[in-house]
Amino acid sequence: MFQLEEFEYSEYQVCGVDEAGRGPLAGPLSIALVSFPKEVLSQVLQQKLLIKLNDSKKISENLREKLYKELYSLPIFISHIFLHSKIIDEKGMNWCIFYGIQNLLKRVPFKKPFLLIDGNYNFFPKDFCDYKSIVKGDEKVISIAAASIIAKVKRDKFMKKINFFYPQFQFSLHKGYGTKLHRDLIQKYGICSLHRKTFLKKFYENRSQGKLEL
Repeated sequence: MFQLEEFEYSEYQVCGVDEAGRGPLAGPLSIALVSFPKEVLSQVLQQKLLIKLNDSKKISENLREKLYKELYSLPIFISHIFLHSKIIDEKGMNWCIFYGIQNLLKRVPFKKPFLLIDGNYNFFPKDFCDYKSIVKGDEKVISIAAASIIAKVKRDKFMKKINFFYPQFQFSLHKGYGTKLHRDLIQKYGICSLHRKTFLKKFYENRSQGKLEL
C-alpha cells in the first residue's frame, strides 16, 4: 500500500527520485526523476492504473517493461541521467548521486520542486532544495517506485545494447552485476572501459599475475 506523500506538500510539485546500478562491477549509474501532476495521480489511483508498480528489483523484467511503457504513456514529467563508470571511479558513488540529482533538478520545469528520494541521504544543503529521504521509498511512494522502474529499465536497455561492442563479457545476461559468470569472464578477458576499477580492488589484489589490463 503506497503512502500518498505526493499530496502532503500542496505548495510544491513533488518529484520522486531513485537510482539503479549502485552495486554492479560494470556499467553506468542510472538515476531517474518522476513527477505526477496531482490530477494525474488522482486519476491513476481512481482508475487503478499502475497497480503492480513496486520496487523494480522485486518484479519481473517483463512487468518492468510493461510498467515502463505505461509510465511513458501518461502525461507526467520524466527525466533521466547516466553517470559513467569512470566518473564513479574518480568521484565516488555518493558524489555521483548528488551530482546526478543536481542535473535532473536543472531540467525540472517547476518553480518549487520537492524531492522524495529513495534511501537515507542527508547531503543536500537546506537552501539548495527541499527534500525528504525515505528508506525503502520505492515500496512506499508511487513517484519513487516509478523512478525506480525508469532507472532500472533504461540501465538494462543500455547494458543490452553495449553487449554488441563487448560480446565477450555477456553484459546482456548479467547487466554488469558481480555474478559468477561475470567474474569468470573478467578472469578470462580482463576488463574494459565499462568496468569500475574501484569496485574490483579485491579482484586485483587476489589475482596472482598482476593487475588486469584495459
